[in-house]
Amino acid sequence: MLIQIKTDNMTDKQMNKLADKIAKLIINSLHEGLILDLQEQTEEDLLAELATLMTQMDFNLKLEAYTKCEEIKRKIIKIENQLNKFK
Repeated sequence: MLIQIKTDNMTDKQMNKLADKIAKLIINSLHEGLILDLQEQTEEDLLAELATLMTQMDFNLKLEAYTKCEEIKRKIIKIENQLNKFK
């Protein structure tokens, strides 16, 4: 969708005000979309993510990459806590 605006009669101040309004609308829309994405995480999604993290943990343990394992462990705990809400 292309919006054409005649700028012949608009001052710089008016154009900046319009640009600010458009930017706020876009940012608010993106923010709402992110919140919805976070709220819609189902038990299936969490279990799939947990399985992926467990695989990554196993792989990194074999490599003895213990720093990476700590990061993964924190993520696993966070997901397990989210899964407990479904019980």
